Amino acid sequence: MPITTDPSARLGLRTEQARWELPLPDGARRLIASGDFDGRENETLVRWLASDPQLASRLLRWCNTPLFNLSKPHASLEDAAKIMNGSELAQLAVLAWVRGIFAPEKQIDIYSRECLWGHCMAVAAVGSLIARTCTDADPGKVFVAGALHDIGMIANERIDPESFGEVLSEIDELSPMHEVERDMLGWDHAQLGAAILSGWGMPDEVCLATEYHHAAHRCLDHEHSETVCCIAIANYLCSRAGWSSVGANAIISPKESVFRRLGIDAGLLTVLWQQLYSSLDSVARLR
Repeated sequence: MPITTDPSARLGLRTEQARWELPLPDGARRLIASGDFDGRENETLVRWLASDPQLASRLLRWCNTPLFNLSKPHASLEDAAKIMNGSELAQLAVLAWVRGIFAPEKQIDIYSRECLWGHCMAVAAVGSLIARTCTDADPGKVFVAGALHDIGMIANERIDPESFGEVLSEIDELSPMHEVERDMLGWDHAQLGAAILSGWGMPDEVCLATEYHHAAHRCLDHEHSETVCCIAIANYLCSRAGWSSVGANAIISPKESVFRRLGIDAGLLTVLWQQLYSSLDSVARLR
């Protein structure tokens, strides 16, 4: 698929298509616009969620995973709302809506929507683990960034499955998806994802982590570099652990400077790797 127009114009067109293909419901927009996802009281949020039983059921199930609740299971969202802070519950509510974008299941070549969703939630969980262990970054924001970092990939698949399949056919262990996309399209899913999230009004660190999750070394001096590095490293570790975005392990390790930015040496990396699987155990329940 040769590039026939200016790459930025093609990316702009795809972003506009995504605006219509992946619209946010008004409730999710209000949660994001409230600022840092904490502009609503939990009681109000629960009343809004009650109008969508499927969404509410999914959110309650997530609230009862070990990632968010290590005690007696919450019997209802009202119970969860009494314990969880508004920011955490609101963030999960937006992600519970995003989960619907990945349904129903669809498979193209080495790709499946279920596999991609599992990868996104794995990166969210492991990125949050890294944030708590190594940084001053907000683990909640890192979780959101991890869950959304490949939103550009699902957008490409939904909007133009034919060209998406052509990209997939060129991927191998030496040719990761984002590099193939740049060769064939002139832009990659990370750039598209950042543009989509910016249009949704997501926080800057979430947009930045999405745009640079394959190139964190390019923004090490940015104020949100720790969040970006958490997602880049989590993306790599999850892929190495078998939780890849597609059925091919074509993720290149972040540069050494990215690990150094978070103070991760060989010893700490070993510790993170040992803790990795306990975080991933909970991911299968975030469906």
